[in-house]
Amino acid sequence: TAAAPAFARAIAADPEARPLRVDEPAAAESRPAPAAAAEVGRLRRLLALSRRLNAELGLDRLLDEVIDAAIEMSSAERGFLLLRAPSGALDIVVARNFGHDALLGDDPADGGVVSRSIAERAATTGEPVITIDAGQDERFGAAVSVSALRLRSVMAVPLRQKGRITGCVYVDHRLRGGAFDDGAAGLLLELADIAAIAIENARLADDLGRRTAEVEALNARLSSDLADADAELIKARAVAGDARERLRAGYPTLVGRSPALGAVIEVIERAAQVALPVVIVGESGTGKELVARALHDHGPRRDAPFVAVNCGAMPEALLETELFGHVRGAFTGADRDRRGLFEIADGGTLFLDEIAETGPAMQAKLLRVLQDGGFRRVGDDRLRTARVRVIAAAQRSLAELVAAGRFRDDLRYRLEVITILIPPLRARLEDLPLLIEHVLARVAPGREPRLTRAAQAALSAHDWPGNVRELENALAHAVALGGQVIDVADLPEAVARPRRAAAEVAPAAPSGDLRLRPALAITERAYIAAAMERSGGNQTAAARLLGLSRFGLQKKLKRLAEGGEDEAEVEE
Repeated sequence: TAAAPAFARAIAADPEARPLRVDEPAAAESRPAPAAAAEVGRLRRLLALSRRLNAELGLDRLLDEVIDAAIEMSSAERGFLLLRAPSGALDIVVARNFGHDALLGDDPADGGVVSRSIAERAATTGEPVITIDAGQDERFGAAVSVSALRLRSVMAVPLRQKGRITGCVYVDHRLRGGAFDDGAAGLLLELADIAAIAIENARLADDLGRRTAEVEALNARLSSDLADADAELIKARAVAGDARERLRAGYPTLVGRSPALGAVIEVIERAAQVALPVVIVGESGTGKELVARALHDHGPRRDAPFVAVNCGAMPEALLETELFGHVRGAFTGADRDRRGLFEIADGGTLFLDEIAETGPAMQAKLLRVLQDGGFRRVGDDRLRTARVRVIAAAQRSLAELVAAGRFRDDLRYRLEVITILIPPLRARLEDLPLLIEHVLARVAPGREPRLTRAAQAALSAHDWPGNVRELENALAHAVALGGQVIDVADLPEAVARPRRAAAEVAPAAPSGDLRLRPALAITERAYIAAAMERSGGNQTAAARLLGLSRFGLQKKLKRLAEGGEDEAEVEE
């Protein structure tokens, strides 16, 4: 072609492409043999080519380098390069002296179809294809156009990378038979090995660059999205604040603006719309029945009955009759049929307070009702059904009760579909002013009694082991004794003197007796006495104040009553 002389001159001018010359002044004995000189020259050319190819990270330029080097080193007339695409197909990525239509199969007169089939054979089998006269080669007998196309000398070698065949280098000469000898074949094979590594590196570099650009574009988009999200968040918080106030306004019996109470109301709002069982967990006096009623009043069953029963307030035999009813003659005094609470609450809600106080037999009966809705009145064989939403309440989580052996595991899983945890009053003291205002309006309607600062301080300093119920009792006591102005003296003793117990339990200054054990015993006795006073004699509440279990407190009380000392308190 017209570019061939310029190409030859460029190759000749390349110092790395020149064969090694043996310096004339050198001694004859130091000159290598012609074969050795040729081998050194070949190795040097391969080394220079390897450096050049591996320094080129642009895939398109690298492919041009490879096919040009293959044609130049093999003295071929033309050639092309096949690479395997991610889909597995073999694509021609670069060609020299082939017409574009010939390689696509549109012009078979140029030999492109036959040449491509030979190259694909080498890339598929992984074996080089070398012939000195394709027209006489039996392997190409099926290609009837080989001789007609004068496709005489052919060489195709696979590209291998880490045990995989990634493509093929193809060269041929249509006018000269035997154009490729063993030396040319070996050189092209070595070139293919070098080229495969360089092409893989260039592909990885291209992939890295593309991924880097994608990451940068993604980061830019994420930064923009983050800025938009921040703006939306500010707007959403403002809207959510309004929505939260509107939501709380819909629950007038649940008084407060603390986040803890707000979280409870949000759960109630969602749970009220379904008929699934609910377990309410909270300390005594936190308002578990108010939460249960709110669930009923804000759901689709609001027009149906809401029935509540305290399971710990009656013997189990009476509780069974209360829940399931009885027929006439079932027991002494049963002079008529009586419906149970499940029948009365049919279509509505049944609230089982203190469900942990039920025994194993009652828990088994409740499990059956929850499973299939069926039950029998006491003394009756007839199976009845009721569509009741069951809401249960307990002071401790059902999981703790199961671990303690006080509750059936299977009943827990039937009941505990939704759990609502009610925080104690000490965990939401910011609600105390609103609660005080709400309770005073209820216990002294129309009077609006006023609290002195000292009384407010005393109420704020108390830790309220009895929660909202204790607050209601304390304010009712204060209204009864204080009239229009409530002072500290009008409050119950446990609330009015919150610091007195702390003063009593403060250890006295050491005197002559510096023994530690008696001093610790006195301090322990004073702390236990203060906790029992503050809890109104309730051992469970007192143990909670002291950070003990109820059993641990009972053990200490017994020891103190016997006048003993806890040997584990102080090391000898």
